Amino acid sequence: MHYQKFQPCDQLKPFVECYFIWYSVSGPVKGLEIESPPNGFCSMVFIFGDPYFVQAKNKEQLPVPMQFISGQHIYSYKLKLDGNIGIAGIVFKPAALHTIFGLPLFEYVERRVDLYEIFHKEIIDRFKGQLQAEPDQKERVRLLESFLLRQVHLRKPEPDFIDHAANFIVENNGMLQVNDLLKDSFMSRRTFERRFFQKVGLSPKYYARIRRISYLCNLIAGKRKVDWAKLFYECEYYDQAHFIKDFEEFTGRSPKEYLKENTELANYLEKPGTQAL
Repeated sequence: MHYQKFQPCDQLKPFVECYFIWYSVSGPVKGLEIESPPNGFCSMVFIFGDPYFVQAKNKEQLPVPMQFISGQHIYSYKLKLDGNIGIAGIVFKPAALHTIFGLPLFEYVERRVDLYEIFHKEIIDRFKGQLQAEPDQKERVRLLESFLLRQVHLRKPEPDFIDHAANFIVENNGMLQVNDLLKDSFMSRRTFERRFFQKVGLSPKYYARIRRISYLCNLIAGKRKVDWAKLFYECEYYDQAHFIKDFEEFTGRSPKEYLKENTELANYLEKPGTQAL
């Protein structure tokens, strides 16, 4: 199977982290389980292959809509796949779904919401038909970009201070203080936190914790042996106990258990780069 990321055009860089496409090339898979730690991004996803299921912390296995918006995830989750893999999506900057579409992201945390609840069904069905009919994977990604460009032209969104603050957390891998974000904001801490919660779905402090865990999990993805002491020092944890507490909260396991048992996509693929369209 192949997994590829693509960079957005300049006009969409304020809103889009990347596009991705994931598809099987050697026939259907059977009983494949892929794990994903929280990453701090929201996404819009279209399935053009067979449907699949997801299992999150303390929840039963649930079917995934064939087209959906995914809000912030604060716990690791597992995808359960059988059949042909065919998934294309847009990964948004942390506040972009609110900035573009006005969605209250706090209502989308730990949820995958069917796009039929957000857009007119005929618009989504028409776009999905184009996506499924296109045989070239790169052209499928171009369709995603064209779809989003139409929305941006229609709504004319403008990133604000909250967008920039959330992006700053991403750029610093969550290793900062909330007071660092308040400089030049002309907002009280309470107002800033309320607006951040509305646009991102989480408090700035909690979001920074998730981004740090995401960065850490990315460092160990696909590995079977790491220097834990060096890692928690690099990620600016106060001590080992603090590091383990955070890791267990967001992944559900100790670091050693996670390293031994995880089934992330990186275990099945070479680490993907990001390409230009």
